[in-house]
Amino acid sequence: MPSLPCLPIHDGTCVNFSTVQLSLPTPLKPIISNLPLPSCWELLFSPLCILGATLFVTSLLASHKLSRTPLSELGHVGARGRKHFSWNESTGGGGGIGGSFLDYWFYGGSVWIRVGQFLWDGMFGHADEEGEASDQNVGGENLFACFGVTKSSGSDDSSALNARERNETKPNTQQKRIGTGIIGYDSSLGSHGPLISALLRSSIMLLSWCSTISFMVRTHGEIKLYLTKVDTEASGVLYEAFLKGIVFLLQTIESILNAGESNQAHSDNCHGILFTTIIYASAYIALLEVTLFVLGKMFAFFRIYDPKGVSHPGGPRQHKILRIPKWTKDQQHTLPKELIQHEGSTWRCAVAHDAHNDTIEKFSGIASSDGDGKGGANVADFLTGEPFGRQIWTLEAKQCRNANEDTEDGLEGNLRKEFINASENSRTSQIEADYSDLIQELASGGRSPLAFDPSKNPNSCDQLFRAQMILSYLERNGGKLPKDIAYLQNHKQKSDDKGQTTSDSNAPKTVIEAAKRGIAFYSLLQTPDGHWAGDYGGPHFLLPGLVVAWYVMGCPSVMISPPQQALMLHYLKVHQQEDGGWGTHIESPSTMFGTVICYLAVRLLGAKHDEDWIVKGRDFIQKEGGAVMTSSWAKFWLCLVGCMEWTGHNSVPPEMWLLPNWFPFHPGRLWCHCRMVYLPMGYLYGSRFVYSNAESDPLIAKLREELYCQAYESIDWDKTRHLVAPMDNYSPIPTFMKFAQNCLSIYENWTFFRPIKNAMRKAGLEFCLEYMRAEDLQTNYIDIGPVNKALNMVSAFHAANHDINDVAVRSHMMRVPDYLWIAEDGMKMQGYNGSQCWDTSFAIQAVWECGMLDKFPLLSSKVWAYLERCQILSTETSRSSPAFKYESCDNRDKFYRHVSKGGWPFSTSAHGWPISDCTGEGLKGVLALMDSPIVMKAVKKGILKNIEPSRLYDAVNVILTLQNEDGGWATYENNRGFGWYEELNPSEVFGDIMIDYSYVECSMASMTALVEFHEKFPNHRTREIKFAIHRGKEFMKSIQREDGSWYGSWACCFCYGCWFGIEGLIKAGESPSSPAIQKCCEFLLSHQRENGGWGEDFTSCYDKDYAAHGMQSYGDGGSGVVNTAWALMALSAAKCKDVEAIKRGVKYLMKRQLDCGDWPQEGISGVFNRACGITYTAYRNVFPIWALGRCAATYGCVLDRD
Repeated sequence: MPSLPCLPIHDGTCVNFSTVQLSLPTPLKPIISNLPLPSCWELLFSPLCILGATLFVTSLLASHKLSRTPLSELGHVGARGRKHFSWNESTGGGGGIGGSFLDYWFYGGSVWIRVGQFLWDGMFGHADEEGEASDQNVGGENLFACFGVTKSSGSDDSSALNARERNETKPNTQQKRIGTGIIGYDSSLGSHGPLISALLRSSIMLLSWCSTISFMVRTHGEIKLYLTKVDTEASGVLYEAFLKGIVFLLQTIESILNAGESNQAHSDNCHGILFTTIIYASAYIALLEVTLFVLGKMFAFFRIYDPKGVSHPGGPRQHKILRIPKWTKDQQHTLPKELIQHEGSTWRCAVAHDAHNDTIEKFSGIASSDGDGKGGANVADFLTGEPFGRQIWTLEAKQCRNANEDTEDGLEGNLRKEFINASENSRTSQIEADYSDLIQELASGGRSPLAFDPSKNPNSCDQLFRAQMILSYLERNGGKLPKDIAYLQNHKQKSDDKGQTTSDSNAPKTVIEAAKRGIAFYSLLQTPDGHWAGDYGGPHFLLPGLVVAWYVMGCPSVMISPPQQALMLHYLKVHQQEDGGWGTHIESPSTMFGTVICYLAVRLLGAKHDEDWIVKGRDFIQKEGGAVMTSSWAKFWLCLVGCMEWTGHNSVPPEMWLLPNWFPFHPGRLWCHCRMVYLPMGYLYGSRFVYSNAESDPLIAKLREELYCQAYESIDWDKTRHLVAPMDNYSPIPTFMKFAQNCLSIYENWTFFRPIKNAMRKAGLEFCLEYMRAEDLQTNYIDIGPVNKALNMVSAFHAANHDINDVAVRSHMMRVPDYLWIAEDGMKMQGYNGSQCWDTSFAIQAVWECGMLDKFPLLSSKVWAYLERCQILSTETSRSSPAFKYESCDNRDKFYRHVSKGGWPFSTSAHGWPISDCTGEGLKGVLALMDSPIVMKAVKKGILKNIEPSRLYDAVNVILTLQNEDGGWATYENNRGFGWYEELNPSEVFGDIMIDYSYVECSMASMTALVEFHEKFPNHRTREIKFAIHRGKEFMKSIQREDGSWYGSWACCFCYGCWFGIEGLIKAGESPSSPAIQKCCEFLLSHQRENGGWGEDFTSCYDKDYAAHGMQSYGDGGSGVVNTAWALMALSAAKCKDVEAIKRGVKYLMKRQLDCGDWPQEGISGVFNRACGITYTAYRNVFPIWALGRCAATYGCVLDRD
């Protein structure tokens, strides 16, 4: 073996290198010496390398075993009420939730603190301020929980009998929140217990160290030669110090390499070698962890490497959107009367039990294929879930009213008797005739009745729905409007098309009067079950997916009727732009994604190929290179209907679901919306589903000609897989992902892989089908969103051998109306089954902050009833649905679902997916209503159902368990993946869709809900709540941008984000004078426009940069009422000292308010996935009311002075 000589140092001493022992442990020498291996391979059999490899393999085996045998019961890794000394948690770094490679090395060592904490809690436990045992049991009993094992214990009947009574008054200590334990695995978190993570990290360190040593041993000859030639006396003191460092490093390497041989007494003893090696390895790991941590701090301090978590949205995009949408000017599309009415019936919005009755009536005549022999008699059994919140459009007349107190009609009747002391007035057609002009004026939002001109504003203002609600209100109240706007019935005033009133004689004189007028108008629009409905459309790619599903399923009229077809065609026609294309959403410039899929839809709906507008659409597609240039999602629908070959689409292998759960990239770790879309995509791709009549259908043959620039048969489909038009390419597919897709193409097409592919594919398809069925039942066949709704429906159709009367297929079709909405621009598919709970929660908080809950008792009481019925899996009806059984631990683990019970949804309880911010806002809505004496009196009298404290505890549990490792809150689940997942984003048109990031909106809503809950229930999970708030505050600071703003991920955009950021910090205890708050206030004030308002449009979200011209296209002087309201709410929460700026903003809102109390519909408010806008028509009412109420409460009568 080579050796290093004595190295002289200038002071006369000599550092001697002993022989670098690469020899093997004595017991292994006879075995290895006979193998024909190079000498350097001996290192692979050194004790250190063997230890590292053993740890690595053991960790993987344990991961596999634990991921297939979940031991978790609920929620989080660790007791969330104790301090976690984690670097990444205090800085927002991504080490714990999937940051960069450097984050893993620098900050991942905090996992050892987790191990120690688990053991401490397990052996000793801890108590809260009440003196009661906290969520983990005290003492050694908790060691079971520490290792992920639930210790079963019997309970007598009396304890079970009294459990509910105790839960109403004390925290729910009967239910153990054990978590994954120290070695467990929780699929809802996508993570192991800390012990497995720590061992895996240690093995990676040891193997990396061995690799480094191997390299140095290979090159030590060169090092030796260099050192012997060094003139140390001429090199200076610094260089000498450097050489001493080299000497120390090589000596350390030598010591570790000789582990087990340095002590001659144990040289022939395997146990001695192992013991010594473990000592050296432990010392090395500890030293390296400390070194990495110190280096991380130094790098962060000197800004060499400043860690930012994966949830930091980053700065402005380099490639900004430059194209703008264009429509033919002054081309006003009035919704034809024959589309609104059909055979004497008028379209109306039915809600709750009324909606259920309509669906049951429609499907009652369909024969059943489930073999039960009952025909359509049991149709109601398949319409499961809580009816409250459901809203559908129907041509059927309302059924006889059901006065049962469990229905919306019974609720309304009881509340009217309580608060109005009058029975409901009879409904007569005379009211509609007498007040038709007034109703149109109130519903028009300052526009012409039922007119739509996208060149002025492509957003609808919900005239049809609002007119229906106003008529219903007048019918219920004998033709009388609320007293605050009753003057309109005697003094009608017209509004111009911009929404400006022609006279201000009736203008409110004070800020709070304007807010009250706004509430009075908005009360007209409340549905009988207590929620507010509205247009949640906007994206253009949703409706075409449903149309394709309808077409490949044989065009069942019960799914899309001829009147619906006509309304859908009208919608697509009026949104076509001047260049013939369609945008990805209503305010987007034309894209190939939007155009190809909308063109496909209009042709399938019956539009003729030679109509002028169809020819324009076809010309746009061919000018851009044909349908091969569209994005992957559009290509998928083309493949389903038979207008593209599957070889033209990149692989979506269903066998990915067969990977072990611990695998670094697993589909179960994806963001749920992404996961639930690619789940049915994988099933349909793996099944190679194609419309059964594709080869014989003349329309499909014609489309194959129209969509491409060359003959369909001549296209080399495999070469088109990566083609995408630049206008669609928001998130370009990275090189590695293209490489992976090419490898999958080989896997799909080469005969060599066929046997293994066929075997794995069958199992993958079976799991996908089982998972989709679970999703269908968990959501009562609504599904998480419109894309996977349509795909799941086609999958069920395929699994049923194309039987349209199959129970699952029929249940799917019964829920299609939940996604459809009609406005003055036609019928569209919404981005969800509505935004009911979200809008209602905000609305009641706005009324509360105006101090008017008891001034509108009917409104407030109906909201209480709605929120009570809307809490997920918390009512008798929801618990009797099939969804409830999927709340079990085994099912949640199997199907990657987080805990649902107790959360509030974005839309309805039947939808079944709780969201952190929706749960937070729903909880705050309930807590606000608890301040209303009138509501609480109605609860006490039994007119309203009580919401027991245990249900609020369930909501708090959902919020606490949804907090991410970085301290923030994601949407539906904890982040289970890693930042590098985004490098595998296959969608092209959307950004940041792969994992569930932490957002400022979700974090504020969750954190402030905990604050307000803690104020009313100070003894429930106190430590956990306080610590969660502290961590949330630190997270929100960590994602604040350099200019002081917060990027809003779910609305347009910085004004929205700043409201959430400031309010969250203030509620969490941050001083208004803190730098973070003041910097954000300065940002907002710097963007106030000359007219006093604030304005942004969709480009703020797309570009991640404040829109330079504000809401120039669809606002007023670049300002908009919604953005202005958000800015005012943020500034008033911070108690901004620039009162003049606040006054100007308030005056702008009052100036823009219409005489009736409404505000005009302006630009699009919402956004998702960075690149797609979505409509919230409720925002134009809710947020101006809220802002006026808050400003009035904060600044008082100062704002009323001229």
